[in-house]
Amino acid sequence: MHLEIKPVTTKSERTLFETLPEELLKNDAQYVPPVPGAVTKILSPSSHFRETGDLQAFLAFADGKPVGRIAAMINRRYNDYHKDKTGFFGLFDFIDNVEVASQLLEAATRWLGEHGCDKARGPVNTPMGDEIGLLTSGYDTPPFILMAHNPDYYVPIYEKLGLTAVKNLNAYYMSATENTPERIAKVSERIKRSTGVHLRTINMKNLKADLRIIRELYNETLDRNYGFIPLSDEDIDLLASELKHIVNPEMVMIAEKDGVPIGFSLVFPNINEFILDVKKSPRWLRLIKLLWKIKTSSPKEARLAVLGVKKEYRHLGLGALFYSESLARGKQTYKGGELSWVEDDNKEIIRGINLMGGKLYKTYRVYENPTHA
Repeated sequence: MHLEIKPVTTKSERTLFETLPEELLKNDAQYVPPVPGAVTKILSPSSHFRETGDLQAFLAFADGKPVGRIAAMINRRYNDYHKDKTGFFGLFDFIDNVEVASQLLEAATRWLGEHGCDKARGPVNTPMGDEIGLLTSGYDTPPFILMAHNPDYYVPIYEKLGLTAVKNLNAYYMSATENTPERIAKVSERIKRSTGVHLRTINMKNLKADLRIIRELYNETLDRNYGFIPLSDEDIDLLASELKHIVNPEMVMIAEKDGVPIGFSLVFPNINEFILDVKKSPRWLRLIKLLWKIKTSSPKEARLAVLGVKKEYRHLGLGALFYSESLARGKQTYKGGELSWVEDDNKEIIRGINLMGGKLYKTYRVYENPTHA
């Protein structure tokens, strides 16, 4: 087998890079392809990310046939914030062949080293850190929105690549048939009565303003999270344009005390259900069908993706209030949902999820490798 690793430079190569996993993973019923154009948009020389970062994608060809891909990414905002020299690899897919994976990883880590990074961390599939980690258990169900998926043969290949595991992440599932535990219900009622904290939903008529409030809360409350990258106003503008079509305002909440925002939670409808539904359609038709489904129906499940509370108010137990309120509201629309991701050493959050009836059902792992120029 003659193996060649080529940097992606043309529009046709960017399209091949986006569509290749669908061919490689055609027998994986749980694989959810991206929204058409989403990956090529990231790779584009004019992408929003390139204003504060850099990226190079690579394709692997065996005897002229595409057999794998990988992207190397540098997020300067991440490195400036953490005073670090970390590069990231992601969108890493390959046939069941360790040599293909090894040469792709070699190309990505070499590129990162040549551009000043001293380590490569991944898999991370988007420049802002979404779809993070290698799926290590829970292959029998498709991923939720902005969560990663891969077949099980990736795991032994990763182990042969000499990568070092640096973080384990968990995803939990909660059925809408679960009732709020009595203890949580009592805590929630006490918070409402005694603290003056009020939960409100976002205002879709003033979405940008509310998202800017969420940006400030996100940057202040989640800076301890693994892989944290501060959000900019430009990120929020981009988020607003993408979310306004899918967000359920009842499931995005801001906590206020005396009119001051002190916490928030984001629950996203799981539009991956719709993408799976249109997966068998021709690629050119998928976006039309997807937009129609989003306009005319609602997913059956949702994902609690982010929850943050200002440090000085954490003693109030607002996590319990957000969890119980999300469950109560979610029951009106969804049959269940995912809580993800959670660092596996975050015992406090895991204890709360277990108490609410959440079940661990997927695990992910993040790896690192030193780079070399």
